[in-house]
Amino acid sequence: MNPAASAHPWFLLACVAGTVLLLLFLVIRIRLHAAVALAVVAFALGIAAGMPLKQVPLSFSAGVGNMMGHIAIILAMGAMLGQLLASSGAGAALGKALVEGFGPKGVPWALLALGILVGLPVFFEVGLVLLMPIIVDAARRSEKPPALVGLPVLAGLSIMHGLVPPHPGAMLAATAYHADVGRTILWGLVVGIPAAALAGPVLEGILTQRWRRHQGHSVVEGFAPPAVGGAEFETASDESAPGAPSPAGAVRAVVAILLPVAMIFAGSWADSVAPPGSWINQILHLAGYPDAAMLIGALVALAMLGPHVQDEAYRVRGGLRRLTADSFGPIASVLVILSAAGGLSGVLRDSGAAQATVGLALGAHMPPLVLAWVLAAVVRVTMGSATVAMAVASGVLAPLAGHMGVNPEMLVLATGSGSVLLSHVNDSGFWLIQSLFKLEVKGTFATWSIVETVVSISGLGCTLLLAAVMK
Repeated sequence: MNPAASAHPWFLLACVAGTVLLLLFLVIRIRLHAAVALAVVAFALGIAAGMPLKQVPLSFSAGVGNMMGHIAIILAMGAMLGQLLASSGAGAALGKALVEGFGPKGVPWALLALGILVGLPVFFEVGLVLLMPIIVDAARRSEKPPALVGLPVLAGLSIMHGLVPPHPGAMLAATAYHADVGRTILWGLVVGIPAAALAGPVLEGILTQRWRRHQGHSVVEGFAPPAVGGAEFETASDESAPGAPSPAGAVRAVVAILLPVAMIFAGSWADSVAPPGSWINQILHLAGYPDAAMLIGALVALAMLGPHVQDEAYRVRGGLRRLTADSFGPIASVLVILSAAGGLSGVLRDSGAAQATVGLALGAHMPPLVLAWVLAAVVRVTMGSATVAMAVASGVLAPLAGHMGVNPEMLVLATGSGSVLLSHVNDSGFWLIQSLFKLEVKGTFATWSIVETVVSISGLGCTLLLAAVMK
């Protein structure tokens, strides 16, 4: 029984609205870190909703533990895999193979495929930095601004980041909605590929025509390879540094990327492959569990790509252990944000506020998938973080996800689509794109913000269409 179950639904709805407004105030005006702000509003919500004071920290801690128990190892192994792809040269080799294989006219589609493939296991920021040399090379060959050439890569990375586990937001939503991870990945690709195609190659073609008509006056300015961490991007090369082993090839990159995905798929359909209870069925379920699949995938990548790392610091005795430790650093902030978001979800659930919000929304006859998209989109536009947007939306909807009459995997996709809407100045990704591509703010709006908006709206449309077909 919820401690605040006797509270009036409209009062609980007001508490949820106040929680969101307080979160926005703390992040935007006070400039608190998102993790700290999420923790503050979680406690404030529990107190305002009338929960017994001793229950508030218990609900918060339970939410943190539930969230971290599902995603911590998965995110850590994904970060390790991404570091190995970058350090071994495998990611650059895969990019070069795709661009050369598709030919000059197929470069936008090659870059889209590259963004989707690399975006499966690695974070958006890591994938973009990894692929920047390939974007630079393609731009020089085509004599177009990299801000245009890179749109398919941005679309592919963005749709994977928003819709497909094991990315943090998508994994969080899949956990909250009790969605099957393998099926979420499959349906995420079914929805995401068409959406990314519209936001990538199709949009790139439209903006390129506009740029050619107004060349010299466009908001999309010229480009020089930018500096990140004091080093400029260089085009991908097959040659290794003196004394270094040969870079890993494209085949090794594909195996490293797709192995954990294949194992998760196998686990999701294990009962269709082997009789339930048989040893084959049990092994498939074990290997297909996301934690196990990502762990096995990271170990295989370590064996395949580890001997090919190009950085001298990682080739000494104990170097791969150092590489692994270094890969965990960038995800520390994400893990803390997600743990605080899990705590907020626990308080939302135990206070009855989430149930009241969803009940009133359903009473207004708003379709559940549209509701999920709207909730995530509002938080995304006002706060800028896709991960926080998915955390808040899934936290509100999770308690009644099983009673809303929709497939939980579709809820993940609708929430993910809303979480990437309209990146602008309050989003760190906006400034990352502006810096890497050396654009003016106006040019960033004219490229990156449009990409995210097209990805979001087309993602929702494809999700609604798929949900209608699956009924």
